[in-house]
Amino acid sequence: MKYLGAIALLLLSVLPAEQFVSVFRGAQAFALEQRLTLNEAITLALQHHPLLTAAWQRIEVARGGLVSAKALPNPSLTAVPFGVPESKPLLLQQPVELPFKRTVRIKTAESEINAALADYRTVELDVIFAVKVAYVDLQAAVAVYRLTEEAVATARTLHDLAQKQFTLGAVPFVHVTRTEIERQRIEQELVQAQAEVAAKQVALNVALGREPSVPVLPADDLAYQPVTVSLEALKALALQRRPEIVAAQSRLVARQFAVKSARAQWLPDFLLLAHFGESERTLRVTAPRLAVGIALPFFDFGRIHGEIRTAKAQVTEQEALLEQTKRVILAEVETAVKKLTASQIVVEGFQKRIVPAAEDLLKRVQVSYAEGGSTLLEVLDAQQTWRTTRKELVKAIADYLKALAELERAIGGTLPVTGETANGKGTNGEG
Repeated sequence: MKYLGAIALLLLSVLPAEQFVSVFRGAQAFALEQRLTLNEAITLALQHHPLLTAAWQRIEVARGGLVSAKALPNPSLTAVPFGVPESKPLLLQQPVELPFKRTVRIKTAESEINAALADYRTVELDVIFAVKVAYVDLQAAVAVYRLTEEAVATARTLHDLAQKQFTLGAVPFVHVTRTEIERQRIEQELVQAQAEVAAKQVALNVALGREPSVPVLPADDLAYQPVTVSLEALKALALQRRPEIVAAQSRLVARQFAVKSARAQWLPDFLLLAHFGESERTLRVTAPRLAVGIALPFFDFGRIHGEIRTAKAQVTEQEALLEQTKRVILAEVETAVKKLTASQIVVEGFQKRIVPAAEDLLKRVQVSYAEGGSTLLEVLDAQQTWRTTRKELVKAIADYLKALAELERAIGGTLPVTGETANGKGTNGEG
């Protein structure tokens, strides 16, 4: 047993107790992967994501509607199948609308374009949110992988030391068996952690709108920066920013103009007419006879009244949808703020109390083991507690960052800068 203290002190030297959580660093295991910062990932997604391509085409559809709305009515050429044998008359007609009808169509089409543009911004926010969540998940998976790598190295060292202790007669063989079981168990955790990294890489690539198999790693550290938010201020900001409200308001305007367009069917249309007659004897078209006509709505069998009624109902429907959209947005902001507040409490609880307590426990057990006062099982349990709390801190930070991304999605953009954060630093446990 005289070697026990020296060997235990050596064990203590190879079990560094990092202050809080080990965030991943550049390593040879991931040397070939493309490293992206969060901003680079967002930029890449906004350039190539298929959902944005689809949303842009909906804008083009709305713009095509505006071109159609601005166009004059098409002329028509009518062959009249009756008349004197010497004449086969042709009738060329050019409708001329009252300016009001065309103006209403144009305003409706412009409102639809505004709604499509707002829808595009909504898709942008969805894409950015998905990228942020996938990016944070990959950061957390890599951080857990690094922690597990450290645990594997520690377990192997502890197993080697147990074998040396057994050879020297300082410990029974059960120590060798127990440390071997622990080493194999942690190596299995490492396999699972590596698979989790691969799965999160696929998820990030999907969020970026590219092939799932592209090797990728986050270049940013998993950092915690506490923020202070005002619920009422963020609710007001969301009502100003959220494109869903702009889209609903634009569609409401379009529906209101649709009512005017339906009523405009009661207004007359004018016609410019040109009548041609073809002579069979001379094989030529005779000189046209010009005229101006007017088309008056004479009687409605219900079509015009039905269209007006439908348009009015759509206005009422859109007003209700706009109101509900506002309520949903306010609820999303409130929920996101509560999640963010709760996640801040969890992170700071781990940083200030749980992780330091686990670190202190590990140090005390190691010292006690060196003096012969603690057992191997107590050392292994303290190491497991230390490792588990650091992994839980990684998860807590990831949950906080995802809650922050959810809040930014809820308010329609990044949080306004109202001053420096509580400590002004991203933290991985180092103040």
